[in-house]
Amino acid sequence: MAGRLIADGQRPSVAEVADAAEISRRTAYRYFPSAEQLSVEAALEATRQNMELSIEAGRADEPVVDRVTRLVDALSQMTLDNEPLLRQMIRFTIDRGAIEPGVPPRPRRRLEYVERALAPLQGSLDPDALDRLVHALTVVIGIESTIVLRDICGLESDEILRVQQWAARALVTSTIAPDDPDTTSEREG
Repeated sequence: MAGRLIADGQRPSVAEVADAAEISRRTAYRYFPSAEQLSVEAALEATRQNMELSIEAGRADEPVVDRVTRLVDALSQMTLDNEPLLRQMIRFTIDRGAIEPGVPPRPRRRLEYVERALAPLQGSLDPDALDRLVHALTVVIGIESTIVLRDICGLESDEILRVQQWAARALVTSTIAPDDPDTTSEREG
């Protein structure tokens, strides 16, 4: 709802968005303590469809590593395009606790994208191994990874993408083919 109001040229308050969405203002403020945070989240949520289309753009029988590579490419581009908003989102949530028990202080978009990219592995991979892979991939891609690689390692955008692609491929191949000599030599080299 916030995205629609913003697209219409409005700068809605949290209360106005709650009223338009027909939810309680208390609930809206629990998730979005300020109009600024609501606007940032609405802008980032607007990237969802493009991300999902990017993940699903390949053949039905393609290797999962190709789906993950597309996810890394799309997420990297989205991060570059929205880096100031993403850094602002981190500032909003860094000191904020869970919204309520079991609800983290930030939306789960990245986690959902990774799960979508790895969906073909459902049922063919041990559930614990799949969960571990999902969680590991969420660490090596996205804004936090970009911040470390840019601000601490001093890498430029193209180098950041190469490192994120390498890390994602290494995680996927080591999980789905841990004893494959081709993936072992790639991991070691």
